[in-house]
Amino acid sequence: MITISQAVENIINRSPFLMEVLYEDIANISSIARQIRPEIEKKLLEEVSEEAVAMAIRRIQKKLKPATTGSKYLKDSNNITVRSNLVEFVFLNSSDTIKIHQEVLKKTENKKDAFFNISTGLFESIIVVSGEFEKDVEKILKNQKQVATIKDLSSITIKLSAEVTITTPGVYYLVLKALAWNGISVVEVISIGLELSMLFRNADVDRAFSVIKFLTS
Repeated sequence: MITISQAVENIINRSPFLMEVLYEDIANISSIARQIRPEIEKKLLEEVSEEAVAMAIRRIQKKLKPATTGSKYLKDSNNITVRSNLVEFVFLNSSDTIKIHQEVLKKTENKKDAFFNISTGLFESIIVVSGEFEKDVEKILKNQKQVATIKDLSSITIKLSAEVTITTPGVYYLVLKALAWNGISVVEVISIGLELSMLFRNADVDRAFSVIKFLTS
């Protein structure tokens, strides 16, 4: 049968934010115990005291080690590009998806300064283009189902250090954590090779740039 300590440890291990504030000793342990006690009681199928949960948290806190992150690689990532006046289209995948990609590419290929990105997931695809192509893409997607359009977007692209590999832990987490802690929502995250691009609402992009610039300086 699972113990209180095991249940607490499972909760902490799945929450990088919680693990970090505990390691830095800036967490209110009583408050954390109060918040996670209902989940622990559900797992154990019995009532547990807040004091018992807090005691388990303190024991685990003593064993925590600093997370291995890619922070040093961000310090070398001083190539940051900001693009504004972007529009994102989200639509369901269909038999026309490849044709759609080709048609949008034809519209943008002769514009060297145009922003153009296509990403295809298991069920949906996104197209992100400069605002000047909004009407063109709308026409191309007119027969597609459930097309969502998000306007007034800007992108921030970070060119990561060449030392970063797929085995480097924590690089994206550092950026997204800092943005989240500053109350900045990311509309989309796009990763291509050593480039990390994020889409933001225009109202958030200045604050997002300040946060990212601080991380990479």
